Amino acid sequence: MRIVHVCHHYWPVVGGLENVVKALAESMAGLGHEVHVVASTYGAEGRPKEEMVNGVYVHRVKAMRLGYPDLTYPLDHPESVLRNADVVHGHSQNSLFTVKIIEEAKKLGVKTVMYFMAVDAFNDHPNPLIRLLAPYYGKWMLQRAIEASDVKLVRSRRDQEILERKYRVNTVYVPDGVSEELLKKPDMANEFRTKHGIHEPFVVYIGRLHILKGVNVLIKAMSIVSKEMPELKAVIIGPGDQRPFRELVHKLGIEKNATFLGFVDEDTKIGALDASIALILPSVCNYVEVYPMVISEAWARGKPVIASAVGGVPYRVKHGVNGFLFKPADARELAKLIMIIASNEGLAKRMGETGLSEVFSWEEIARKSLEVYAL
Repeated sequence: MRIVHVCHHYWPVVGGLENVVKALAESMAGLGHEVHVVASTYGAEGRPKEEMVNGVYVHRVKAMRLGYPDLTYPLDHPESVLRNADVVHGHSQNSLFTVKIIEEAKKLGVKTVMYFMAVDAFNDHPNPLIRLLAPYYGKWMLQRAIEASDVKLVRSRRDQEILERKYRVNTVYVPDGVSEELLKKPDMANEFRTKHGIHEPFVVYIGRLHILKGVNVLIKAMSIVSKEMPELKAVIIGPGDQRPFRELVHKLGIEKNATFLGFVDEDTKIGALDASIALILPSVCNYVEVYPMVISEAWARGKPVIASAVGGVPYRVKHGVNGFLFKPADARELAKLIMIIASNEGLAKRMGETGLSEVFSWEEIARKSLEVYAL
């Protein structure tokens, strides 16, 4: 089968959606299919416009952008690549780039598939201007994507519920997977502790360092935890500007309770999960958490998750079963849950093992997607 994936970014850009597209494309190529990716040149200006990366043909086209990645507009499209495809699979109806390319494929008579994500998810955005204007953009793009796609996929039960109840759109649920490496590697806790000199118990955050991801909420929670459990740390991993968060750590006087590692390689991430008590996911609004891969990654290593109840998270994390949920931006409640899990090793182990049963490999997800393409 000749498959084309569409996303406004692709490798070397690193991010949640970009990682998903790369993992899915490479898994399908590994199963013997001819796989292409159409993306913009943004974030890959030093790369060739046409190249093969890990068995996947990458096509980067000129585009213009109005501030936000979702507002990327293609100035060209690889017509021959689209025309010769058996299926063209777009990722995110909120992406102007993706919807436009899918519309072009539809005009050529090619079967189109769209992953719908973060549907009607701007209502709780902390930026009042985005909260006011983005819902209009979101609904406009949603209708275009519905019309342009033959098969509608969702990776979040939240999005499935909204699309089927509110918009009367039939969807197929296909979640994200994790790498075989995450499922099969031996425990790497000791290697991580030795390499980074972290021997105290800790919880771990993995994700972008951004205000919407709630890193400041975790830091505030740790200032509360430090009064009861002074030995407990938060290890904060991910790309982004550390300065505002380091300043908050300094202001609260908890330098001993927060360690920033920045962007790390896969082995370091796995080691951090293995050595941790639990993963903390403190995001503050629906838009940023559709189907957080980091939840699956934590469960793949048998770790519980403490997460804010936003987006698709409550459809996956079951309070007291495979993790804990708390109200967004509630640092006190987060602190309380961290202390509960840190003081009950048996509970943490049971929650992590329960979560593991809900994790799938990327090969499994690729095979499921291929079945869906045939619908």
